[in-house]
Amino acid sequence: MIQHQTLDLTDLDPYETYEDCQFTVPSVPAKVTDVTLKRCRFTGALDGTEWLDCTLQDLDLANRSWANGVLYRCTFQACNLLGTNFLGSTWKHTQLVGCRGDYLNLSGARLTACGAQETSLREAALRDVTVTQGFVADRCDLEQASFWGSDLAGVDLATSTFERLEVDADAARLKGLVLNAYQAASVLSLFGVKIK
Repeated sequence: MIQHQTLDLTDLDPYETYEDCQFTVPSVPAKVTDVTLKRCRFTGALDGTEWLDCTLQDLDLANRSWANGVLYRCTFQACNLLGTNFLGSTWKHTQLVGCRGDYLNLSGARLTACGAQETSLREAALRDVTVTQGFVADRCDLEQASFWGSDLAGVDLATSTFERLEVDADAARLKGLVLNAYQAASVLSLFGVKIK
């Protein structure tokens, strides 16, 4: 385990754990593989960086830009992703676990077999997202999360909570969305359906 160091992001060694370290992000997109980062910090934008098989624990990434990034088989655990910008990113088999992701922006992202567990995604933007092989939000807070312009086939929100969810009032976009009966009532109201 490497602790309390200041390093360039390109100097990370695979299969190593870094704790309480400071990383400088180079101006050229970097590739990071097989590392665990605990309570680490970054200097510079993470835009365009590629992460493979990484575990990110207890990181404060609030309001940071990580646009057009690539994350394969990564897990965010107990991270602060408040307002983090993942615009246009590609995620495959990537999970959010116990994170705060209110106002997170995943608009234009491509998500393959991804999900979130016990994560707050209040007012998160998942607009124009392409979902492949499903997206499961398990016990998440999705109040006013926005899925405008997204085809929701394979999206499972049944165990999560929301009073209002922003989706297109278009049956083609909603086809394949999994909701519980209570949630379905709020989505059906978009079509003028009243449930007694």
